[in-house]
Amino acid sequence: MSAGGRAGDLIERALRIMAGALAGVGAAALAGIFLLVLAAVVMRYIWGRPFGFTEELSGLLMTLAVFTLLPSTVLGEINIRVTVLSERLPALGQRLLFVLGQLLLLAFCAVFVREAWGIYEFTAKLGLLSEQSRLPLAPFLLLGTLAMAAAGAAGAWRAVRPTRPHHDGPVHA
Repeated sequence: MSAGGRAGDLIERALRIMAGALAGVGAAALAGIFLLVLAAVVMRYIWGRPFGFTEELSGLLMTLAVFTLLPSTVLGEINIRVTVLSERLPALGQRLLFVLGQLLLLAFCAVFVREAWGIYEFTAKLGLLSEQSRLPLAPFLLLGTLAMAAAGAAGAWRAVRPTRPHHDGPVHA
């Protein structure tokens, strides 16, 4: 195997580890939402009073889940695609359109991260809290921003080294 092939395999492995770790955070966030809602229901019907922070924390966790699951989705190429026109193109046209799409994703992620980082720094510097529950916002902003940077890296990598998703898997069934 060539040195470029080994380097490519190392990059692939590092991106998969990073995306997997972020997906673990996303899965934990979704599990946290489930547990919070379950606890709120129990509190409401048994004690007559739910936790005051359930809705706000659930919203923050849902947002976190969306951002942290995005790198896995991009890396696995299991995101939604509209292929009405692209599938009618020859292979080279399909490849160029795919690379253009990945570069647009990278540009979006770069702008998003640049703007979100400034908001994160401002939030962290002032120690801003959520409005009702007084939850610290900086950790959620930081994780979301880093996850979006990881999604951009995954998209850029897929532009260089695409994979073909398995169309017989549960996602494509």
